[in-house]
Amino acid sequence: RTPIYSMAPFDLHSCVAKWQSLPITEDGDIRAAEFLDACDAIISIFDALGSGLGMVKSDMSGNVAHIRKNAANFPPDVTLRAMVQKDIADGVTGKDGTTAMSLLWLKRAMQFLERLLTHLTAAPGVEVADAGRSAYGETLTNHHGFAVRQVFKVAMSAAPYRADFLAKVGSTEPEALKGIADFMPNIVKAVGLIDQYLVSVGLEK
Repeated sequence: RTPIYSMAPFDLHSCVAKWQSLPITEDGDIRAAEFLDACDAIISIFDALGSGLGMVKSDMSGNVAHIRKNAANFPPDVTLRAMVQKDIADGVTGKDGTTAMSLLWLKRAMQFLERLLTHLTAAPGVEVADAGRSAYGETLTNHHGFAVRQVFKVAMSAAPYRADFLAKVGSTEPEALKGIADFMPNIVKAVGLIDQYLVSVGLEK
């Protein structure tokens, strides 16, 4: 797969705004356009996490691009569930590039990032490498083979220090931590709803 990288640098304030304004329907569905914009806003944070995690950024960007391309065939207010339901009806959920497959892997990567940031901000002394190892063990490791797991092991060893990472996220450490605290609840909610739906239709275990 050809790497697809977001060119925009991480913008903490834009990220907070997009996740806090993400529209979620009463039954827990999410409009695709706004969700993809919010994902774009958070993906750039991988630049601050070091080049070792570039593969995660590339994979997430690629999956966002696939879903956005597919969304062009629907009305502008189409939801993620509606797009996946079309894939289910067409019998193509297992094919690369479909919304179902792309959303599945995007959701898994978002779970990894959410757990990494949660561990990192849980206590003042937690380093990025330790947070990343814990997050990987709780999320993506179950979906990767031995070779990819080794790549992640090396990537975590090359992760930046906590202070250096936070300095790239916000102008000060307190600002960075506040920004993460502001957007995290919305990411947790949205990713949780997507996970529940994918499990309910048999696309996630």
